[in-house]
Amino acid sequence: MTGHKIKAITFDYAGVIMLYGNGGMVERVSKLLGVRSDIFKEVYLKHNHLSNVENLEWGEMFLKVVSHFDKSKEMEKKVLDLIEEDRLKRKLNTELINFLPVLRNLGFKVGILSNYTKKLRKILNDQDITKLVDTIVVSGEVGVQKPQKEIFEILFQRLDVKPEETIFIDDSGNSLATAAEIGYTPILFKNNEQLRNDLQRLGIFLGT
Repeated sequence: MTGHKIKAITFDYAGVIMLYGNGGMVERVSKLLGVRSDIFKEVYLKHNHLSNVENLEWGEMFLKVVSHFDKSKEMEKKVLDLIEEDRLKRKLNTELINFLPVLRNLGFKVGILSNYTKKLRKILNDQDITKLVDTIVVSGEVGVQKPQKEIFEILFQRLDVKPEETIFIDDSGNSLATAAEIGYTPILFKNNEQLRNDLQRLGIFLGT
């Protein structure tokens, strides 16, 4: 248990609500480059604000990261092929989306907090997800990104909750890195069954 009454359950979008086809793009591309994944990820994290905050298309930002290690057109094509392959295999996590109205019926406020370009709001509208949540905070709109404290403060303000009253679910450990400092309860998402079990341990039952 958290020791506090939970009032809000919030979710990342990419990798949680939208499941990526192959996952682990950082690992796959670092292997393709022959670079240690932790080294590639370090460079990636130094560049991802270009997409998350400055609204550069994610693929363009990712190619900038790749070019730090290999500037060849051949490598660029291989990476673009991997990005397209992943895009075609993405799918909405419909089981999790069905959790959203259940959580609201249980009395929880529900939010989405995502490192994404401004276009996410239209995507969520087109996917009929906007109506299922109480607020959406997008890094490309507010100019700060996870795990910065400021973006979480925007989330708490919009939901009118305290950090300790909030659970945030993300598939990236880096995005949850400041949880202890900020005070919310983090859940690292791996799959729906694990999420259901983790919520149950916190006293939140989604049913069968």
